[in-house]
Amino acid sequence: MATKTASEKVECLNPNTGGRMNLDKKVYELFSKAIYHTLKKNQPLTYTQIVEGIYDCFKQQKTKFDGSVSWYAVTVKNDMHARGIIELFTEKGKKLHQLKK
Repeated sequence: MATKTASEKVECLNPNTGGRMNLDKKVYELFSKAIYHTLKKNQPLTYTQIVEGIYDCFKQQKTKFDGSVSWYAVTVKNDMHARGIIELFTEKGKKLHQLKK
């Protein structure tokens, strides 16, 4: 009988609510790299543009993901913001995201 090993988890922080959530480490790394590369190419971006960039990254790398891309995107994006990797600001009524300089 095969035994399941516990997958590694990453604790994600939400800067808006102070809440914490555990995500599978592989999923977290997949999304954080896609968000980083999307913002590195063209910043600042809206959340919608970040999600589009994630889809583009997945398509280029031929990555199949069965979960909700937008849910994981917002969760990982919020964590990256809480950790100081991404900064948020408002310009002309739009919330924009960019890599912290």
